[in-house]
Amino acid sequence: MQSANGVVDPSLGLARNVPFQVGELTFYLQVHVIRQAAYDILLGRPFDVLTESLVKNFRNETQTLTITCPNTKEQVTVPTHARGKPKYRMNRSGF
Repeated sequence: MQSANGVVDPSLGLARNVPFQVGELTFYLQVHVIRQAAYDILLGRPFDVLTESLVKNFRNETQTLTITCPNTKEQVTVPTHARGKPKYRMNRSGF
């Protein structure tokens, strides 16, 4: 996987049909696992297309993301947050 700065981080593998819950909606995603990534999750164009995502920016510098379930057409809007210390980290020996 290539970062915005051009650094290439090899994928440790692909996890298939991983459930992600956003609000009341659950999406089953194909997830590349990257060692010590600078983010908890990086959503790209395939996710945007699947969920018909819509980003809304506000004058006070807040931002929301609205996504649509491709099956039920239900929508959920969630706030985004500035990048900082990763929220989740798993340390597994031998992984």
